[in-house]
Formats: sequence, C-alpha cells, structure tokens
Amino acid sequence: MATRSPGSAHIGGKEVLQSLVGLGIAISLLVFALPRVTGTTWPEIGDQLALVGPVPSVIMLALLLSGLYSYTFTLIASLPGLTHLRALMVNAAGSMVSNLLPGGGAVGVALTWMMFRSWGFTRRNISTALVVTSIWNILARLVLPVLGALAIVVGPVDAPRPVVIAAVVATVIGVVVIGFFLAVLLSDGFAREAGAVVTGLTAPLARRFPRLGGIERFLADQRVRTDLVVREGWLRMSLGLVGMFGFFFILYVVSSRTVGLDLALVELFAAYTFRQFLTVVAITPGGLGVTEVGTAGILVAFGGDPSAASAAALLYAVFTHLLEVPLGLAAWLGWWFGPRHREARGQVGNDLSGDPTGDSAE
Repeated sequence: MATRSPGSAHIGGKEVLQSLVGLGIAISLLVFALPRVTGTTWPEIGDQLALVGPVPSVIMLALLLSGLYSYTFTLIASLPGLTHLRALMVNAAGSMVSNLLPGGGAVGVALTWMMFRSWGFTRRNISTALVVTSIWNILARLVLPVLGALAIVVGPVDAPRPVVIAAVVATVIGVVVIGFFLAVLLSDGFAREAGAVVTGLTAPLARRFPRLGGIERFLADQRVRTDLVVREGWLRMSLGLVGMFGFFFILYVVSSRTVGLDLALVELFAAYTFRQFLTVVAITPGGLGVTEVGTAGILVAFGGDPSAASAAALLYAVFTHLLEVPLGLAAWLGWWFGPRHREARGQVGNDLSGDPTGDSAE
C-alpha cells in the first residue's frame, strides 16, 4: 500500500466534527468569557462597534490585502518559480483552512502541497519550501512576543507586576528557543547533533515502519536544501514577514482607534505581539476566542476602556479571521477549477509512495 502523501489528506466527518466543536468553544469564549474577563457588557461593546464606518472599513480591508500580498514574497523566496498570484492563492486558501479547523495548520500544509504539485513543482522543492517557511513563521511568532515583552520590561509601559513577570519569563524562553533554531540553521555541527537526536528518537518507529529508516538521509538532504534556500532567500523571506506583520499591526492600530481605544502605540504593540503568539493555540480554529479574550484582557490591564478593548479585539478578528474565509474559498475555487488541477490530481495522490526522501520520475 502506498504511503499517504500530504496531498492526499482530506476533510472528513472527524474534521467537520472537530471544527464544529472548536467553533462552539470559540463562540462560548466570545459570548461569555470576553465580557466577564474585561468587565463590560455586550450592549457596551456594541456601542463601540457602532463607531465603525465605511471609510475605516475600506482602510482595514486594504491593509489586510496588503499584508497577505506581502507574505507572497516569503513564499516566492522559498520556492523559486512561484508567482505572486499563485502565492497569494496558497496563502489565502491555507489561512482559510487554519481558520476553520482546530489545528488546521496540518490540513493547510496538505492543501499547499496539492496546489504546489498541481503547478508542477517537485516534491523535494516543495518539502524544502514547507520546512523553510515553517521555520521562518515560528521564528517570527517567537521574535514578536520577545519584542513585545521587551517593550513591557524596558519600555514606558505602565504594566501590572504580574504582566511584567510574565513578560520577563516569555523573553527568556523566547530567546532560548530562537537561539536553538538559529543554531540549527547556522551551525552544521549543531544541525548534525540535532539530526542524530531525531534519528535516535525515531529509531523504534523505523524498526516498525521500515520506510522511516531513511529519515537520517532525508534530514541530511533537507539540511543541504534548506541551507541553500536560506542563504539565497533569507532577506526576501524576512522582509515578506516584516511586511505582513507590519501591515497587520497597522490594521490592529486602526481597529483600536476606530472603536475609541486610545492606548499608546507601545502598549498596542505589546498586546498585538501577544495576540500573534496566542494564534498557535489549537483548541479553536485559528485561536478564535482565545486570542480575543487574551488580548482584550491585556489591553484592559494596560488601562484601556473595557468595552473599547473588547470591541478592538473583535473588530481585528473580523478582518484577520472571518474575512480570510471567503478570500480563501475564492482562492481554492480558482485553483480547483484551474487548468492544471485536473491533470495533476492523479500524480498528487501517488506522491511519496516508496522512498520518502526521493523524487522518483521527476
């Protein structure tokens, strides 16, 4: 039996049930936990949301699209030959899946794999691009909270003592993890040691599943390819992420100002970076509910008006979470009915059958 490839993943009844449960948890958090944590009521939150007019809405939509387009530079740098339009389609479709399923990142990777394969990219190049962009995204989501924590610790933020202590702990942990990733990327010796550890941990599985026996060779091959992509594209990948998170932060500021939240920019930045970190929480689709309750609580701790803080968190979620669903659906439909999909569907289903490290018949 052929090994199932990332591209052969599908959304079945289990995934739909997980999505419904996750959405139920998210709605419960928003309806009940948000006003309780911030100390406000839904009528007061509604009054703040009523301040949103057509002009700020258009501005926020433009900022959202600019952020999504900025990330295409990261994808193109990781997979040479990719166009901006296709990169935008992949980004939008992957974000849609992540926003609909708890832990939807895995399904998003499968969808990305299928789309890349349908456009003729090799398995090795795709796997390298997925590894590199995953590392860059993890690093970005670690660097941002560290910067936000530093703003709290050494900046002019008048934060409560528990928040300062948490910021110090987050800074230390973040620096350690970032250092580990950088060591793997920059040091051949450290990377070999890390690979040996992974090989040792997977040895019992390799005995049970012989196809995993080539994991060490696979890791060595990926190390070489990752090093090449990083050396040639690290600046463009970094600038793409800086652009995306930069536009999204401006969107966060506009959302806050639109609903009457008048905290200083450094305080908004600290809350924004904390929100980005919370998006990795997988108990709800895209961290919905968890991120809104968490960041609204931080904004209130900084002295923000409870109803305005809650409204700002919700308004930002509308644009970066809910609006990405129809955008992603349009991107997915554009790919599904595109000229290359039908011919590629068969080859995608047969990917990775046999040697997990090679690109046979390519």
